[in-house]
Amino acid sequence: MALYKNAKTPVLSARPRDFLSYLGACLLAAVPPAPAQASEATWEKLDEINVTVARGKDRALQPTEVLSEEAIERRQPTDFTEVFRAVMGVGIRTNSRGEAVLRLRGSEERQSQIFIDGAPISVPWDGRADLSLFPASFIRQVSIVKSAAPIEFGANAVLGVVDISTVEKADNFRLNTRSEVGSHGARLVEGEVYVPLNGASLQLGGNHFTRDALSVASREPIPFDPLAEDGRTNTDLASTSFFGAAALERDWGSIRVSVFDIDAEKGIAAAAHIDPDEGKPRFWRYPDWQMTQVSLAGDFTMGESSNLRINSWHQRFGQQIVSYSDATYSNAEDQQDDLDLTYGGRATLSQDWRHMTGRFVVSAQESTHTQTETDLLSNTSGNEERFRQRLLSIGGEMDIPIGDKVKSSFSLAHDRASTPLTGGRPLQPAITNWAAAGTIEWQASPDLTITTTLGQRTRFPTMRELYGNALGRFLLNPNLKPESALVGDVTFAWAPVDLPIELTFTPWFTHIDDTISQRTVQLDGISRKQRYNLSGSKGFGIEAGLVWQATTALTFEANAFWQELEANRDTRGSRATLYQRPNSQLLLAANYQTPGGYSLRAEMNHLGGAFDENEDGTTARLNPSTEFNVKFYVPVKQTEYGVWQIYGAVNNMTNAIILPQLGLPDAGRTFKLGIRLKGD
Repeated sequence: MALYKNAKTPVLSARPRDFLSYLGACLLAAVPPAPAQASEATWEKLDEINVTVARGKDRALQPTEVLSEEAIERRQPTDFTEVFRAVMGVGIRTNSRGEAVLRLRGSEERQSQIFIDGAPISVPWDGRADLSLFPASFIRQVSIVKSAAPIEFGANAVLGVVDISTVEKADNFRLNTRSEVGSHGARLVEGEVYVPLNGASLQLGGNHFTRDALSVASREPIPFDPLAEDGRTNTDLASTSFFGAAALERDWGSIRVSVFDIDAEKGIAAAAHIDPDEGKPRFWRYPDWQMTQVSLAGDFTMGESSNLRINSWHQRFGQQIVSYSDATYSNAEDQQDDLDLTYGGRATLSQDWRHMTGRFVVSAQESTHTQTETDLLSNTSGNEERFRQRLLSIGGEMDIPIGDKVKSSFSLAHDRASTPLTGGRPLQPAITNWAAAGTIEWQASPDLTITTTLGQRTRFPTMRELYGNALGRFLLNPNLKPESALVGDVTFAWAPVDLPIELTFTPWFTHIDDTISQRTVQLDGISRKQRYNLSGSKGFGIEAGLVWQATTALTFEANAFWQELEANRDTRGSRATLYQRPNSQLLLAANYQTPGGYSLRAEMNHLGGAFDENEDGTTARLNPSTEFNVKFYVPVKQTEYGVWQIYGAVNNMTNAIILPQLGLPDAGRTFKLGIRLKGD
């Protein structure tokens, strides 16, 4: 057996699963009140049912980058990470826990949030989600906000949000299926059906993905990884997921429930720049990773000028982390079993007056984390520890038109976080703070729109940051404070009606008080990590994007991103380094698509330099990198259910070293080849 293959764990947790009870509990908790009768509804309303933020004729919304279903297909994504790669101002980083996390405009991953069908998918214990385990097949649209997020997203979304919709709309039955193979034994099979039912609809889908390892471009950044066949040790993955949704449209409004369930087993690459004889790299696996999330959304007309939108969600997340003694992954030492149960909801009541529109938003969430640690060498388990966090956000927003060409929206909210259960650690007092934002949109000419945003937001520390020690790796800090961020930008969007181009240009800034960072602390001769608050940090940057429709078949894209981020000086005059924030990003892409369905995409993605922390606490420089990718589709047969296509991709063609952090490089050269049936 190759060294990077599954290293099976000797102990598995018992994990009861009663999926129907979870679904029933969420539905019972989320049943809306009976709405008033309304005017005749149309299927157009269903397009917005799972878009968290409702648009209105007088509302000035923060500029949003939208990825359509067609744009997502061009990227040929297997999982969520491949949807967001090469998107301007968006970064994907695989951290030392093996989680592929999202970063917007150089933010830390907990400073932005990801929503699916109006429900956050980040596990509240840790405040982030592993995007590599979410299949991309059920995504229909992605909206990316990289500024002060609209009020509906609640607390913690301080530097932007990603809002994912799975809503399908079609008049006819649709069938989509595909199967593919790729580098290092990667295999994928998935299928999905959409069934319209006379004012209702049903979606069902499944996905199974496995790989033997992640590819490696060079041993240079990971000299202490015993590679096998150019694959990283302990980076295999097996994931099975199911998705379902049902929607109903009636005169009184619309309602939709969606469910996804993911079961995975995953190896985690060690930080192989660290010599195990001198440092302390960790050798971990997730032999069990499972998430079930149910969300319910509704949009109800409450008379001629009022509207009620609701979202509710229930998330069940369980994982087992096993720690090994060395890179052979044969001697298990410790095990941690986690279970997280989260319930949440949001209600948005809108009122349209003659000269302005108002919204009142209430969102609440409670999450309980339970964990047990077991010493596998002595076969002894510690006490079960329970943690709980409650979040509450109450606010309002007013839309005030200023003439025919200028509209504005201003919001104010009050956020609160409390931790009534702390696993026996000292109880933290509840934390509250105000949030505010303003957006002004000016239609300067038929071709030019200028939008200005300014907002103040708060990110509360997660339960893991406050109380988690990660199998003894972290030193707790009971004095950790929340981050408070002031963010602003100005976006110029130029789309001339007589030219086939679209141009956007956005200068932006951030100012964060009490930025949460991480440091290395020596305690009794042992290096421990600890989270702490910097005095603050600041940053500014520029985004620019160009789309040129050169011909009916050929489109060119150019996106550029540059940022300058730094921490404030502390009381001693020192300035901490902000790690793993690349200073620039450049994307050049060409898309060629014929009416017959032939498609070719070529892209170059350049990532600028950054810094990271060595094991001894010193600073290391991360070099810039450039990757080249090619993707294609070829139609082979038309059927009554759609067209059969052969597709393929070669990513990182030059096998470049892409190093977003020490010891954890991105994949080297990879390929995929598949066949799919795309419904009409």
